[in-house]
Amino acid sequence: MRIVRVWCLFLAVPLVFTGLWISDLEAKEKPVVLKLGNVIPPTSGKNLSCLKFSELVQIRTKNKVQVQVFPASQLGNEEDIVQGVVMGSIDLHWGDVSAYSSWVKEFNVFNAPLLFKDMKHWEAVVRGPIFDDLVNRVSKRVPVHVLGRYWMGERYILTRDKPVYTPDDLKGLKIRVPTYGMFVPGYKALGANPTPINYAEVYMALQQGVVDGMENPVGLIRGMKFYEVTRYLTTTPVINAVNVLVINRPAFSKLPTEYQKILEEAAEESSRYLEELMTKEMRENLRFFESKGLKIIQPKDIKGWRAKLKGFPEQYGRLWGRPELYYEIQNYKY
Repeated sequence: MRIVRVWCLFLAVPLVFTGLWISDLEAKEKPVVLKLGNVIPPTSGKNLSCLKFSELVQIRTKNKVQVQVFPASQLGNEEDIVQGVVMGSIDLHWGDVSAYSSWVKEFNVFNAPLLFKDMKHWEAVVRGPIFDDLVNRVSKRVPVHVLGRYWMGERYILTRDKPVYTPDDLKGLKIRVPTYGMFVPGYKALGANPTPINYAEVYMALQQGVVDGMENPVGLIRGMKFYEVTRYLTTTPVINAVNVLVINRPAFSKLPTEYQKILEEAAEESSRYLEELMTKEMRENLRFFESKGLKIIQPKDIKGWRAKLKGFPEQYGRLWGRPELYYEIQNYKY
């Protein structure tokens, strides 16, 4: 009997050490680290939503998946980051959906001027079948997966020396716009001289008079301190941007299904978090700008702005492929 016990103990010892060895390996297993790039200021609500996404993922995967956020163009400009995600050198991109228009042309329409009536209209379209179809198409053409859809807030007009009350006041003004999407034709149709400049160089361009103004959401205006080198802010919601959180599909596919679900849920929650931040941020920042001497111009009627855009889809619809898509969105029932 004693011999049997000793023999059993002899057999058990290697199993115990094997178990300890496996546990030690599990303990030392490195977490999956994902890099997320954007071009926005670290303190802006948009970047805070990226940090919220990172926090939720890390907590819910118990640190098995970690998202490192690189704001303020640390990983390159918008186009560089998008290409990085497509190629797999960067894992995640948070930014304007029109940056993916090289593969799905229709994404350009979401930066067409005065496309949306209000936030409820935006919500119905961007979380509905029109946008779903475009998302499915881009995922078939390039190895990306759209995790979340974000409201970035209304984009307003900021000028140095000349107040803008009507679109006629824009005539001839050099307005800085992004290089992608419908920004250039949109502001051209309104009578301005749209001038693409790298985002990191805009402050100096405004300060030195290289451009007469720019367009941006209020959070980015404050984050980049553009109010220091301008005098007027016109709150006509020319563009109500759509932003997306996109992940490289091979990187996403390597994650266990439970972690994929966590990333999608975290994206949705961080999107709602941003909506709350943006609503509060818009009110607070307008008060802040006034305290800094910026004159706030709030046009009561935008009919004149819409009249200026008559025929815009017919003239520029080729840039998003289907002119009628503009009207489909504007007339979408919600």
